[in-house]
Amino acid sequence: MKNYMEVLVDQHLPFVISKYSHIKDCEVCKNDIRATALNNLKPYYVNSDRGLIFTKLKDLDYQFNSDIIRELVQAAEKVSNSPRCH
Repeated sequence: MKNYMEVLVDQHLPFVISKYSHIKDCEVCKNDIRATALNNLKPYYVNSDRGLIFTKLKDLDYQFNSDIIRELVQAAEKVSNSPRCH
């Protein structure tokens, strides 16, 4: 069983953090951004090839991707304003 939302967040994370030069190389900050975003996104657990295919099709939806990016940007702003690494 896998939460496919983690895969999608990991796919979008490099694009979002590229806008934040002071946190893009910090693993603590990246993990905080991932965790914060994932806590605000609906999980998509799959345990079969059929479920994975359905979820990959949903990944093609513009609004679905926009929601993920929005949560990542909000998380990046939050972490950027109060980084735990310093």
